[in-house]
Amino acid sequence: MKTTPNAFQSLLETLHDESEGQMLARARAQFAGTDAEFAGLAEQYGSLAPRRRGQFLKAHGFSTNDADGSPSAGLSLAVSAQTGSFLRNLALARRTRRILELGSSYGVSTLYFADALRLLGEGTVVATELDAAKCARLRANVSAAGVAPYVDLREGDVFQTVAELEGSFDLVFIDVWAERYLDLFRSIERLLQPGTVVLADNMFTAEDSLRSFKKYLDENPRYSTTTLEFESGLELAVVL
Repeated sequence: MKTTPNAFQSLLETLHDESEGQMLARARAQFAGTDAEFAGLAEQYGSLAPRRRGQFLKAHGFSTNDADGSPSAGLSLAVSAQTGSFLRNLALARRTRRILELGSSYGVSTLYFADALRLLGEGTVVATELDAAKCARLRANVSAAGVAPYVDLREGDVFQTVAELEGSFDLVFIDVWAERYLDLFRSIERLLQPGTVVLADNMFTAEDSLRSFKKYLDENPRYSTTTLEFESGLELAVVL
């Protein structure tokens, strides 16, 4: 199925709006104050430097996790348009052929990666997702976007999926439950090669939970790593 650039962009805008609406609705439900007070907090959050946003959310009791600490199954938790554009451009700049996406949700970041591969004319993004409902949405989204030939969706537990993978990847994107980053990263190290770029989202918004992961990257001579100061905090590590 082919799609026009305008239709592709329209689909992305719809998915971004849906994700933002979900997050605002959840935050409003968690806030005990008035609508005016909530609007004030939202404006304050938007004016903060990215590095301060995680602590701001924590201080006001806002969370995307359910009562048991696990990520809410009903939320899209999509990357922003800014982050998505960065992911697509990075894949294009490096002429990436094989991408591993750990935590795909509704497939918004998947679409950005797959669009880069479509423009390059070849390649595959291996998308991983446990939630069956989210997998159904992802399949529908990549089909509607006309990029299904570039997406290999692996439904199920991400650790089992990773254990079954072979070969190496040019680019890896990690966007799963923060407490699982380090264990998951260790499980994919055998799939990395010199020059592989690893991106990890939510370094600011989940700063406390990701300290051990960040420490592991900083102290491991195999990696050159830096935290990009935009959005929710994006770690960029290169395999040496």
